[in-house]
Amino acid sequence: MLRRRSASAVIIVLVAVVPALLGGWVFIALLIAVGLLGLWELARAFQHAGHTIDFRLSGVLFLIILLSITTGRSSAVLLLSTGTAVLVPLVWALRSTRHEEALAHAALTSLAVLYLALPLGAASMLRELDGTSLGGWLQSTAERLSSGDTALGLAWFLWGLSVTWLTDTAAYLFGTRFGHTKLVPHLSPGKTRAGAIAGLAAGAVTGLLGAALFGLPLPLWLAPLAGLVVSLTAQIGDLAESLIKRAACIKDMGNLIPGHGGVIDRIDALLFTLPLTLALATLVAEVHWP
Repeated sequence: MLRRRSASAVIIVLVAVVPALLGGWVFIALLIAVGLLGLWELARAFQHAGHTIDFRLSGVLFLIILLSITTGRSSAVLLLSTGTAVLVPLVWALRSTRHEEALAHAALTSLAVLYLALPLGAASMLRELDGTSLGGWLQSTAERLSSGDTALGLAWFLWGLSVTWLTDTAAYLFGTRFGHTKLVPHLSPGKTRAGAIAGLAAGAVTGLLGAALFGLPLPLWLAPLAGLVVSLTAQIGDLAESLIKRAACIKDMGNLIPGHGGVIDRIDALLFTLPLTLALATLVAEVHWP
């Protein structure tokens, strides 16, 4: 099990990191593919729970929001596209005479679209942040790939990715070996308090080391604190997805990734941490640290 999970993890890293290094439309194409696969998994999960959402409608709404963000449209366009994801499913439900069921379907459609489109849009914005990395190796790598002007965005993305994934890895390995007391048994029977603490520790350490490795303009005292907050957010995101799975009475969202489950099983924490990383990067850029 561990060997299969490790092999899958290597493939996942390559699939995620290579498009991130290239940036631009290659990275956007990855986000679109991940989002549509995630929508498909959510549609199946909701079906297990007795609800049906229109995959075609949710897919179109997802693309509208994501492309509104990635193409750099105005805040008014983004507001309009986001509002569309809320209002169109409700209007779509007017056709049904089964009012309670139609309302549930409309709400779940909006939830599915926004749950994926907004965080993945934040990932795109994070990757495209202008600026240079203080890490010479990363800056030179980005320049070779013709994305030197957004090397800072690449650094922040890799930092958020590292903190999130190493939090998950530490929590899994330490919790499996030493965990006894369950963290939130009604949501995720496999998660333990020991694993959660190990994940937080790994997040803080990665926050510090990752800031130095990727060349982020983070003060020494802030880097581990930021890593700790992102690590905590990652675990909350993981539990939020567990809520969906428990409600649908399924173990995994899919079986696309051996040892990991489906796409959402792999990105559930990132859906929470990448928007937070974007907010942190924006805050750091606006504050002049002593």
